[in-house]
Amino acid sequence: MIKNIIKTISLSVGIGSFIFLFSLMTIEPSKTILSVWIASALIGIASILYYTKVPKVIATVVQLVVGITAFTIVAIMNRWITMTITNIILYAGAILAIMIIIQLIFYLVSLSDSKQINQRLEEK
Repeated sequence: MIKNIIKTISLSVGIGSFIFLFSLMTIEPSKTILSVWIASALIGIASILYYTKVPKVIATVVQLVVGITAFTIVAIMNRWITMTITNIILYAGAILAIMIIIQLIFYLVSLSDSKQINQRLEEK
């Protein structure tokens, strides 16, 4: 039950945020919003590898590399960070940590789903 609540809240916040940002883009186009959408889309494109025969480890590494690269470029373009090696490494490290946490959450949710499916199959 709690898991479903978290999923629906996350989905609602995501959709609401997208609609809000889309409305902002129609009123006053923003390079910042557009660049984040492009970086997010690139990560989504890299995620397609999970639906192919590419090993999951390679798909994960590709997705991490694409995400770190895309968002670091966005940060430099939008002047969120200055173009120094230290700032780039620290920012890329923060992005890596965030992406690993997200991957871990997806893994744990998948593991939980698998356990529930196996329990239901054993009951039958």
